[in-house]
Amino acid sequence: MFVSSNSSPELVALGRRLRQMRRARELSQEALAAAAGVHPKHLSEIERANKDPRATTVVRLADALGVTVAELYEDEPPADEAASVTRA
Repeated sequence: MFVSSNSSPELVALGRRLRQMRRARELSQEALAAAAGVHPKHLSEIERANKDPRATTVVRLADALGVTVAELYEDEPPADEAASVTRA
């Protein structure tokens, strides 16, 4: 994952968590973006911490993933996601 050197730690953590949750659910960026009503390129920028999403966008992404907004900002992944395997 390419992260801009200007990115805040909070944006990096949010992007990492979004990607982790998306992959755990075996969703492509396009599928999650469509479910959340955002452009796939915008989701990609958020995951790479190049864009600071609006609060409404974060809410829509959380809803599309079936989690709370708070869960997107947790440091530790839930137990069911910690055991998942991600293949490149």
